[in-house]
Amino acid sequence: MLKSRFLSAALVLSLCACTTGTASPPQSVADAPAAATMMTVPVDGRELRISVFRPVEAPRGVLFLSHGAGGSPEMMRPLIDRLVGAGFSVVAPLHRDSMTYPAQDREDLQSAFATRIADLQATSAVADRLFPGLPYGGVGYSYGSLFALIGGGALSDMVGASVPAMKAVATFSSPGLIPGVVTDAGLQGVSVPTLMITGTRDVVTSFIPDPAAHVHYFENEPTGGRYLAIVDGASHDFVYGQEPGYDAAIDITVRFLQAYVLGDGAALRMLNDTESGGLIEFRRR
Repeated sequence: MLKSRFLSAALVLSLCACTTGTASPPQSVADAPAAATMMTVPVDGRELRISVFRPVEAPRGVLFLSHGAGGSPEMMRPLIDRLVGAGFSVVAPLHRDSMTYPAQDREDLQSAFATRIADLQATSAVADRLFPGLPYGGVGYSYGSLFALIGGGALSDMVGASVPAMKAVATFSSPGLIPGVVTDAGLQGVSVPTLMITGTRDVVTSFIPDPAAHVHYFENEPTGGRYLAIVDGASHDFVYGQEPGYDAAIDITVRFLQAYVLGDGAALRMLNDTESGGLIEFRRR
């Protein structure tokens, strides 16, 4: 039974709560912080809060964004502001494992696995309603990376919750190789291009002792359209924008999303011309 798999993985999942890319060049400095419109939609007898961020000009595409366990969209503002500055709208659910909720309303990570999948589906429906006809992609961080990847076809052998509209997925780190949940067969289900941003210090003591766990995703998804940026010295908290190499990693992320979500040929050429240099080792397969 799926529930028993997640029970055995619950302690592993707790690592994700660690809190202490003709294309114009991606912005290296974010514009003024984007204002969020807050929505509440009913999902399976509960209320799901969704933050909707819009660029000043008409958006060119829309991105689903899934925060890390215990986190929130607000904690992801350094990344969100950069994506919005590049012309994307962002739809970001507040998952029920967030520390934003009072203890009596908060879910543990075992329960949150199922509700996060429901959040993915509900938020994607909201995106389609708010931005009809715009191309759609996914972005995730840590535990949230898994759900963005599920939207792109991961774990289709287990949950079958892909979002057909999702054209590509960019992830910052991963929840590691969760026993009984993240398998090579599950990663083979990914059917869209992917980018993984990770670092040489992307570890969580006692849970992810080896940064190679994140690289495993890149190496075991189907060949073609796979990109990996390893930032020298970057930790599991790199996504929050306070570590060296962030601007360069965001440039790669924006190019990737422009190329594969928007179908921008110039961005694709720039992405494929990217070489390792400075703090970043860049790979493709």
